[in-house]
Amino acid sequence: MKRLLSKKWMMIFGIGLGVVSSSWVLSMHYLRPTAIEPEPEEIPEVEENEFSFIQYKLNRLEVRGQYSNWEKLFGKMENIAFNGQGQVSVVHIGGSHVQGGALTDRMRANFTEMLYGAQGERGFVYPFEIAGSNCPYSIKASWTGKWTGARSSVNSDNMLWGVSGISATTTDSTASVSIKALDYEKRPYKFSSVRIYNQRSSNINIVPDPEVKVIRVKDFPELGYMEIDFSPAKTDLNFSIQKTDSLASYFTFQGVYLGNGASGLTYNAIGVNGASAMSYMRGDMFQPQLNTLKPDMAIFGIGINDANVPNGTFNAQLYNDRFEKMIKAFKEANPDVCFVFIVNNDTYYQKKHPNKNVFEIQRVLYRLAEKYDGAVYDMFEIMGGLGSIRDWQRSGLATEDKVHLTREGYNLQADMMTQAFQEAFGNYLSSKNTQ
Repeated sequence: MKRLLSKKWMMIFGIGLGVVSSSWVLSMHYLRPTAIEPEPEEIPEVEENEFSFIQYKLNRLEVRGQYSNWEKLFGKMENIAFNGQGQVSVVHIGGSHVQGGALTDRMRANFTEMLYGAQGERGFVYPFEIAGSNCPYSIKASWTGKWTGARSSVNSDNMLWGVSGISATTTDSTASVSIKALDYEKRPYKFSSVRIYNQRSSNINIVPDPEVKVIRVKDFPELGYMEIDFSPAKTDLNFSIQKTDSLASYFTFQGVYLGNGASGLTYNAIGVNGASAMSYMRGDMFQPQLNTLKPDMAIFGIGINDANVPNGTFNAQLYNDRFEKMIKAFKEANPDVCFVFIVNNDTYYQKKHPNKNVFEIQRVLYRLAEKYDGAVYDMFEIMGGLGSIRDWQRSGLATEDKVHLTREGYNLQADMMTQAFQEAFGNYLSSKNTQ
């Protein structure tokens, strides 16, 4: 059934209003942050100048280089919004800003509502608690057996890595895992297919939930995952491992993908505390597992940890070279992928000194956007520039470590970023409408 634009959405998208800048610098409106999570049917509005230190006039996406891939992406979004058909896969990858979940859970809800609540699949999920780390509220997990966790962002950690950048390994012969995830409306997500990302010894089998009827199993051990389709759809994933002989064994768990084949937008969040441009590339299964996500858009929040060194010691060329490896991995997964580079938010080094390395990060990301036809979301300038994290902290938007934001701060960032995409999408629709 076709979905028709309401007057409200016609106003938001700007259909018939408009002009698309020849430089593709996309202006936008702003969203008002609230301490209470908004109802999913409405993307909250930011009241301009509510926080005087925020540079609202800079709150934009700036697309550098060619625009052809962005037109393909927006065309897919248009097909979802108007016809309820097709799929768009977003992969948001970064460090603790992503792992914490506040930013990406809000982005998932906002992006889905931007397309009339057309939620695609729940997508990639990692239950960080099994690896001994903090987990977003939208992911719940339990398990049996003894597990050892490790992160690729920790140089001294050595384990088998995949796209998640975090792993948990067990040698228990009868360990099990149970996972639940919430959808964009904070309800248990119902799925009928899973992809279990893993590496394991040849004498370990993955045993699906005996309460479901397994329709199809495809195992790709050389690529680091197994696919299982089942019926009926469930809100909890349960699987166990089974040893087939008396020899030594291991099972390394690297994440899951929860799906049901639905049309719409899938917002995959991949984040690990301490992650840098180098750490994800330590994974020998990063590429084959990334390929399964088929990213239409990659949102990079990579740079906070790279820049966390004394002022003047940051190696911009090394950062650029490592980042290009990540970019090429995404291009291999989808040659038409669109890139969004988020410039670091303002931070302090060791809570004492404004981190001026952000200016080098900024220059590198703008160059990469130019080279790879990407877009820049300059969070550093938008939030107020050098030293502005103190203003965010005093306003309850940032934490005492002068690196991370509070939930309200992440909500504000997500709302403003969503509005940037919303305006970009509206300009695309307006441009088509006036041709």
